Amino acid sequence: MKNWQMVENDADVNLMADVLKLPPILAHILANRGLRSKNTALKFLHPAKKFFHDAGLMKDMDLGVKITLDGIEAGKKICIFGDYDADGICATTILHKSITALGGKCIYYIPDRETEGYGLNTAALDKLAGDVDILITCDNGIATIAEVAHAKALGMAVIIIDHHEAPFVEGEGLRIEQLPEAEAIIDPKQSACFYPFEALCAAGLCYKFSMSLFEAAGKTFELDNELLIFATLATFCDVVDLIDENRIIAANGLALMRENLSSNIGLNALVKRRDLDYNKIGAFEIGFVIGPCVNATGRLESAATAVELFLANKQSEATRLADRLAELNEERKALTRDFVEKTIAELEGTELDKVLVIYSPEMHESIAGIVAGRVKDALNRPAIVITDSGDVAKGSARSIEGYNIFEEMQRHKDLFLRFGGHPMAAGVTLPHENVAILRKRLNDACALDSDDFIPNLRIDKMLDTDDITFELAQQLEILGPFGKGNRKPVFCSTDIFTETCEIIGQSGTTMRLTFRTASGRKIWAVAFGMVDKFAASLPENIAQMFLGRTVKTLTIKIDIAYHLEINEYNGNKSLQLNVVDIKTHV
Repeated sequence: MKNWQMVENDADVNLMADVLKLPPILAHILANRGLRSKNTALKFLHPAKKFFHDAGLMKDMDLGVKITLDGIEAGKKICIFGDYDADGICATTILHKSITALGGKCIYYIPDRETEGYGLNTAALDKLAGDVDILITCDNGIATIAEVAHAKALGMAVIIIDHHEAPFVEGEGLRIEQLPEAEAIIDPKQSACFYPFEALCAAGLCYKFSMSLFEAAGKTFELDNELLIFATLATFCDVVDLIDENRIIAANGLALMRENLSSNIGLNALVKRRDLDYNKIGAFEIGFVIGPCVNATGRLESAATAVELFLANKQSEATRLADRLAELNEERKALTRDFVEKTIAELEGTELDKVLVIYSPEMHESIAGIVAGRVKDALNRPAIVITDSGDVAKGSARSIEGYNIFEEMQRHKDLFLRFGGHPMAAGVTLPHENVAILRKRLNDACALDSDDFIPNLRIDKMLDTDDITFELAQQLEILGPFGKGNRKPVFCSTDIFTETCEIIGQSGTTMRLTFRTASGRKIWAVAFGMVDKFAASLPENIAQMFLGRTVKTLTIKIDIAYHLEINEYNGNKSLQLNVVDIKTHV
């Protein structure tokens, strides 16, 4: 059950439509998103690269660029210290390609998820000692005070490029950041940075850093298209808000991919291995087909495999590595499916905590974040999944709207050996004996109530059935790409009488229904994963026939919330509604 909320705005939608030369429904959606001035709306509708903010406005950007270029000119050895997720892998690829293209001596290091964990660690730094003059972290570093000090003691200059929240201490009503003493810290979330946009992912920051490197070196940014595509992959995979600069990156990167302008043979090999058509690549294909393959390397093997793929310069090597990524992803999917089903089954029928702290010692730690996300989605509660990792426990957290899990866990940082993250996700390492203490403390302090656990469904506009058209579905595409921060528009129509309702597919979880508009047009709608909920709302005898697939013609009065989609099959395009919630009048 979802709580339907109509999004309200008091804008003069007709005036907006006239000024922007848009259909009123699109103007209404822009107003719902807060895009009510002509300039902001036009920048949103036309996310051109000319609207990028000046990278020099970011604290320490120019300083980090100077240290790097001076190091390249002096022949110093540079190491990029990345992360094992898709954002860290893409960020590492961007920096390595940029620095080597400018003539730099560059290596990279990706920590092992199981043996080293996230971020800088002293053991890795000791391995690099003597071989590295400049250390550049990407997608990590902002919380590693002791490790940065150790790197400097080993003679390394340290540049941090990170997008995570800076750690802090609180006392007497004050919040004081605690930052590493690096030569340069490039993180728009630090309080001393006044960059106009702070929601870039790490690869987005590294793309901006690379742009600045080439500009400061007085050279044409010849890698622009290739690196923009990697920033786009990370922007979708790291689920950052698709607004402002992230929207510019995503829109332009997708356009390059759809024009088959990727010059990276490794990425091309992976796209081919997953049977994708560049012309049809969108947010789904990146987030749920390409991204999981990239992430799987860091979960089950070494994320360096993915970096090797993207740095490959031979087709045979690219094909081999792409095959390996696909194989690892299949292993990851099987592991994830088993543990998600097991974890949710164990929670069903129990009295749920407000904050779910789940200790599953036998779970592979690499999938803890995925399982936490699936549990959070299924039960709409913050979820922290913790596993055994030798002498310590490691966990990943995923949160819901209205619960800043980074800040809540930060208040109990005395329980952790390592901790980092942002409002919707975090990662921890802690002693086993502190797991139960963490569960109690978080739940004792949690201010969420029962209403917070009912997911809200924001509906942009109620449509009369005759307003549901193929043309409107086409017009809505200008608002994409869609994702976090720019959700796909949701419409609703009420008091509809279905003509047919049937279960489709082998899984038995998807249903298809049809109804007529006021003028008599037939509309097709598909509802994924809603069979059980729909059946539960029907009289028992009808539900049994529906579930037994012995009835197809079923006239019932419903309200539906949906996305307008264009379905393409055998070269033909047609209108389809993707149902996101359904209510029956029985």
